[in-house]
Amino acid sequence: MSGRLLRWLMSWGAGARDVRRGPPRLTIVRHHRVFADGERPLYALGVFESTFRAQVEVCVRAGLTPVTVRDGLEFLRRGEPGHAVAFSFDDGYADNVERALPILARFGARATFYLAAGLMESRTAPWWDELVAILVRGAAERGSVSWGGERVEIERASDAGRRAALVRLLPRLRAHPAEQRVRLDALRAALRAEEPAPCELAPWALARGLAEAGMELGSHTLTHPYLSFLPEDEQRRQLADAAALIRERTGAEVTGAAYPNGDHDAVTVRAARACDFAYAVATTAGDCAPGDLGPDDRRFALPRRALPEGACTGPAGFSRRMTLAELSGAFDALRERTREAAS
Repeated sequence: MSGRLLRWLMSWGAGARDVRRGPPRLTIVRHHRVFADGERPLYALGVFESTFRAQVEVCVRAGLTPVTVRDGLEFLRRGEPGHAVAFSFDDGYADNVERALPILARFGARATFYLAAGLMESRTAPWWDELVAILVRGAAERGSVSWGGERVEIERASDAGRRAALVRLLPRLRAHPAEQRVRLDALRAALRAEEPAPCELAPWALARGLAEAGMELGSHTLTHPYLSFLPEDEQRRQLADAAALIRERTGAEVTGAAYPNGDHDAVTVRAARACDFAYAVATTAGDCAPGDLGPDDRRFALPRRALPEGACTGPAGFSRRMTLAELSGAFDALRERTREAAS
């Protein structure tokens, strides 16, 4: 039995909950991209527009109209009973403004957008988009690279081959930025990919529309590195300088951060605290409770739940019941506490 079918069957027993009752609880949803319906991205790091619209509508009808992370944390501080849901987006893609923002506005919902500010400023594609561009645009149908003493054979002549290569290569790019650069350059040479990857992140003129619409903006570092590979002063610079650049370019108040790829350690938490952020979010699944906002470090590694396309899809398509069950944590026992290859 597939995991999706098992979750669909389990969702029948999840039961409806009165969101106004019970101890205070905040679910932070983690999103990235919003693709146009009909797109076929090689790396589906997001949901389709119709799915996102359905997700927001389900939340609104259930009394869980999405709020910003900052407002969700304020709900916890007040100690009011019930369940709140905050939506968040990582990276700062243009489709967040072009597709997600109109849907949020239509339903009176809000969200937090964590921006990779340095990449937006330099108009540089994130490393995973560069990987995709190499696999899609390379002139060589086959090639191989030796990364970390391991040889990886790549076949990119077919869609299936490109997808298999993507799955194999993504985790092998979890490395220090300098090593990551070396590996991508080697792959580019092996597959004879000459064209640079296009930057699909929002330009600042577009991103300002998020702040003007009342959305929260947060730091997602300057260049989206795996932070735990960097010394503490560089981690602080990545987090703080991104926040300063966002303030300068948009006029938005920046009080929170999201760790790229969810990657963090005790040094990262100390760096985020030193940057005077009110909170930081990671990628471990779970809900937030009032105790997470105390004087200890829990508020600098708050959990977030992914809500990808497959999590909301049953045998007949989008499933309202499965979506609500995901938000309730009904399937937590089925999943290991993992992090994404890129977020």
